[in-house]
Amino acid sequence: MTPHYPQRLAWILALSLSLLACASSPDPQPLAPPQAELQFVDLQGFDRDLNGSLSAPLPRVEVAFYDRIVPSAMPERLQHWMAAVEAGGGKVSIIPVKPTVTAKNPFLVISAISTLWSASKMMREASSEARFKSAQTFDAEIVLKQDAQGESVVDKVVFVQRKK
Repeated sequence: MTPHYPQRLAWILALSLSLLACASSPDPQPLAPPQAELQFVDLQGFDRDLNGSLSAPLPRVEVAFYDRIVPSAMPERLQHWMAAVEAGGGKVSIIPVKPTVTAKNPFLVISAISTLWSASKMMREASSEARFKSAQTFDAEIVLKQDAQGESVVDKVVFVQRKK
């Protein structure tokens, strides 16, 4: 072993650490451009896209669904966004199906949905998580429609910017 070996090792280690400190971290995943209309997919990418759209100067953002969603079984990912609306002082309302000849009991649908947003734990989480902050200046409307079987299903959720 040469007498300079520990010095060289220290020098190489210091150089390596310096280079690591200067190295740039990989760019975060690029944000999609804000959109006034989104399709709900139960993935984290949806949260990122909705956050981007709600953070943009859009007065209204609509979320449509690929799947059949019944009002009493809203996806949990979307429930967090609804809780954030309420945590920010907003209102979540249900726009019922336009009456037809045989109307189902709309109060059952409304009561099932209203219980979803009353979970205080979810509201606390939504108010503290940064990704949901953008929803706190919006109201939300859950728009229902009648499917082919005559059942009430969620057509879309519309986030509407509140007046200042």
